[in-house]
Amino acid sequence: MSHTSSVDAIVFTDLHALQLALSDLGKEGVKCSLTKNGTPRAYYPNQAGLGPADYVINLPDCAYDIGLYKDKERKGYVARCDLFANRIGHYLGANATGNEGQEQAQLGKLFNRYAVHAVTRKAVSQGMTVRRIPGADGSVRLVLGGIAA
Repeated sequence: MSHTSSVDAIVFTDLHALQLALSDLGKEGVKCSLTKNGTPRAYYPNQAGLGPADYVINLPDCAYDIGLYKDKERKGYVARCDLFANRIGHYLGANATGNEGQEQAQLGKLFNRYAVHAVTRKAVSQGMTVRRIPGADGSVRLVLGGIAA
C-alpha cells in the first residue's frame, strides 16, 4: 500500500521564489530547506512514487519530506509526498476554502508563500510595484501598480 500523493495543482517554475517561500516559513517557525537530488522521507522506505527527486523540501521536525519532480509538459516541478496522518499538513497545512482539494490544503502555507513570491518577482521584472496586504486569516492580498512592459 502506498500513501504517496502527487499534488500538482501548483507547478513550481521559479526556484528562487520557492527559496524565498521556504525562508518565510522558517521565520514562522517551520524548519525547512531545499536540497538538490535527494529522496524524500515517507512512511515506507523505498515508497512507490517517491524515488529520487530533482529537489527535496526537507522538513526535519516532520517524519516526511516533499519531493519535487520535473514535469516537462508543464515546465516546472510538481510536489509528491506522503500525506498520511496529516503529518506534513501539521506544519504546512491551511484551511481548505472550497477552491482546492484536501491534498492541496495540506501544503497550503507552502503554496501560498510561493505564489506571493512568484507573482511579486514576475511583476517587479515587468516594471510594476507590488504592495502586500496581510489578512487576519493569514491570507495575503497583492496590489500591483504601474504598467507592465
